[in-house]
Amino acid sequence: MAEPPDGIDVSRHRDFEGRRLGQLLRHGFLILLLALVVAGLLNVFGQGSTTSSAEGAAATLTLTAPSRVRGGLLYQATFRIHARRAIGAPTLVLARGWLEQTTVNTVEPEPVSTTSDEAHVKLRFAPMAPGRTLTVYVDLQVNPTNLGSHDGDVALFDADRPLVAIDRTQLDFP
Repeated sequence: MAEPPDGIDVSRHRDFEGRRLGQLLRHGFLILLLALVVAGLLNVFGQGSTTSSAEGAAATLTLTAPSRVRGGLLYQATFRIHARRAIGAPTLVLARGWLEQTTVNTVEPEPVSTTSDEAHVKLRFAPMAPGRTLTVYVDLQVNPTNLGSHDGDVALFDADRPLVAIDRTQLDFP
């Protein structure tokens, strides 16, 4: 067998004598990294959409959006309003958690008016006849500094009269 190059100690560099702890730490780190990748593939950190709905005498409201998101994620929330009766001023009322540290890129179709108060954003649309369905697409992006649980409730009002509501929480990962 040839002599190893200068500075190479076979027992230390090949056989890891006296370096077992470092080797175990290195393997542990790789296993942890692999576990995070597998958790991401299994949608533990968000992006997969969930659907929630609420029915009332006047309307049905269906929301499709992720309940877990991570920083930097671009995602879409879809609100479907089906009028069972005429709705003079259909208004989507979004809890403050929808906009905390989140950028709204677009809302389609454009609301007739948009207002807010201390805890809600209100998107008012054109009147709806019975049997009509309105689908509203909201494109959002999560700020990377937005961490924790946020109120993601949404309600449908006819002007100031509540029709249906969906209770929801959104969890934001870094």
